[in-house]
Amino acid sequence: MKTIWLRLSPFYKNVVFGLFIGVLLIGLRDGQWVAGIEELSVDWMMTFYRAAPPSNDTPPFVILDIDNETYQDWGKPLFIPGDKLLALLKFAVKGKPKLIIVDIAFNKQPSPNGLDPDEQALLHFFANYETNHCSQSDCPTIILARAFRLPQAVNTFDSNTKPYYPEQPATFLDKIVMRSTHLEWAATLELSQDRLLRRFSLWTTTCTKGAPDVVPSMPLLTAALLVEDKPNTLPCSCRLRYHLAYFMPVDCQKGPQNWTREELQHKPTEFAASKEVVFHLQPTHLSRRIFYTIPWKKWPFLYDGRALLTIMSAKKMVDKPMSQKPLRDSITLIGSSYVESRNWYTTPLGQMPGTLVLVNSIHSLRQYGVLNAPSPWMVLLVITLLVVLTSWLLVKFGQQRGTIYSALMIIALIPVSLVLFKYGIWLSFVMPWAAIQLRQRVDF
Repeated sequence: MKTIWLRLSPFYKNVVFGLFIGVLLIGLRDGQWVAGIEELSVDWMMTFYRAAPPSNDTPPFVILDIDNETYQDWGKPLFIPGDKLLALLKFAVKGKPKLIIVDIAFNKQPSPNGLDPDEQALLHFFANYETNHCSQSDCPTIILARAFRLPQAVNTFDSNTKPYYPEQPATFLDKIVMRSTHLEWAATLELSQDRLLRRFSLWTTTCTKGAPDVVPSMPLLTAALLVEDKPNTLPCSCRLRYHLAYFMPVDCQKGPQNWTREELQHKPTEFAASKEVVFHLQPTHLSRRIFYTIPWKKWPFLYDGRALLTIMSAKKMVDKPMSQKPLRDSITLIGSSYVESRNWYTTPLGQMPGTLVLVNSIHSLRQYGVLNAPSPWMVLLVITLLVVLTSWLLVKFGQQRGTIYSALMIIALIPVSLVLFKYGIWLSFVMPWAAIQLRQRVDF
């Protein structure tokens, strides 16, 4: 073997060594080092699409924002006052949006003394929502933020704590939401290990008093609800529930377990909300990425002249009547951005309130679909072509000029990745770049 290696020309040595590194990097694709660099490269790629013009079928977004001014005017309450939230809900429903998302957790426990007047008014609104608003015409589905809590026996500071499922705390709306076809619970956001909010979760599995459940995420549920159902077919949201039931916790006592390959063979691998949006139910770290394009301070316009994002202060809506025209056929979100809400997150585009993160996650799914990586064979083909070409350049032009030409080839991959990004395909230039750089450190 050593004799064969010594007989090889520098060109073939470069090719063999470069391909070896390429195959090694593909094998380590999900490793911390390669995945970390790929995360940063996707973050960098997003800056090119910041405030990019949306497609023609993109619905506008409206945020009814409980901002700092509103929070001060309402007397800095510990919880959002029920009468104020009810006023925002009524305002949103009258605007006739496609969908209403309430990004305010209903985590206040039912009182032994019964509901206070504000809670009773909210209960009455939701209990009679379909009767009052859905009997004569179509009404928007209202998605409510589901809060979670740790099981009572769990101590997160104990290193010997066994895996566990979170619980769903009881609320005064549980029975109403369970019976309604226009009220839904959904999970909100998920932080990365570096405290950056890069991806959305597909669902959250829970066990409450021994009862297993699966709560879909807001982006996943929104994508399903916005699909126009065809006649004589099962509604998309019902199909979603059917698919998620396969991932229901089997044993609440054992806690979350990794599914075996044999178990996964009997579970669905994807859920098609539409032809453009297909969710992988056994997702990779890349397929759940939020493609941030809407920053907090600046946003583009739609083809009909409407703003892609309209932010309306909750104080102004509660104090005096306002036009509900911007809400028509929009995705309307009720949320908070005041500092004390602790609803701010660090994203690749900077600090954002959680409501705007939801806007970005929903918009990215409708605009670009789920982000997918090419197959390992495609990546290996790209690496092979680049390594062969780089090896030829090094032999032809020498180490210094060959290195410059190699760098130019990697730069040429960037616009290719930009184009593919629009179609939900991420052709990472990280592995070809790393393979070439590591190969060039060994001078044959």
